[in-house]
Amino acid sequence: MRLVFVCQSCGCHYLVPPALHYPDGGRASAVWCSVCQAAAARSGTAEPTELAAVAVLLAVRALKAALAGREQSRRDQPRRDRRPTRPAPTSRGRTRPTGARTRLS
Repeated sequence: MRLVFVCQSCGCHYLVPPALHYPDGGRASAVWCSVCQAAAARSGTAEPTELAAVAVLLAVRALKAALAGREQSRRDQPRRDRRPTRPAPTSRGRTRPTGARTRLS
């Protein structure tokens, strides 16, 4: 499950890598999307540390709540019927050969 963040500048929803680092080695932001992060880097604006910490904390809490909800829904599901698909063999079929059965007279 991946975390979805909301950009504090433009309001769009975006996904970040799980470790908050891009494959090229750059650090992902928990506050801004990649477009707003690039614009902030060009203007020299630093990412607000408190806001980033709150964003990550809220995302982790939402992730824990989602996982707890998934576990709860698994427990609430009814159990599957476990009856056998074929009837059990009877003892009569095992004790006598079928040719020995006769009509009652």
